[in-house]
Amino acid sequence: MTKTVLAAALFAVAGFVSQAASAATSVFDADGLASFHSDAFASSVVSGTEFFQTVTFTGLAAGIYNIDASISATRLDFAAGGVVLDGHVFDLAANAAGKLRSGNLIYDGSAPLTLTVHGYTAGTASQAFFNGSVSVTAVPEPATYGMLLGGLGLVGAIARRKAKKAA
Repeated sequence: MTKTVLAAALFAVAGFVSQAASAATSVFDADGLASFHSDAFASSVVSGTEFFQTVTFTGLAAGIYNIDASISATRLDFAAGGVVLDGHVFDLAANAAGKLRSGNLIYDGSAPLTLTVHGYTAGTASQAFFNGSVSVTAVPEPATYGMLLGGLGLVGAIARRKAKKAA
């Protein structure tokens, strides 16, 4: 009987440990949106258990992007500096669903974007998990604005020329 209980306890601990650190891949769609989620943690979660998850985003070309991301959690505390997107730390309050700040990120395309989430389980729970999304939009280069102004200038010149001919 004791061996059976010990074996069951070891299997339960081994199952939880295997879920404490995981990796996932998410692909940006044509609109620049990618979503992610954690695997559900073990059926009985011990308070204060540390977790890590890395999400790798693929499908972006090199460039400058404006990133808007959000993440929410159930029964999890994010560690200080525990949500990191390619080296940019996002601050989230403990025990809170948070919105990651927006910002510009220069992405050179040499490696996929990587989001790392680190924290601890909060209280004893039947399940703990997090999910979120990352949205990217390309930031136009200064040359793009120059071409826009040049094009508007040409359209204005043509309109002025036609107005002179009509008069």
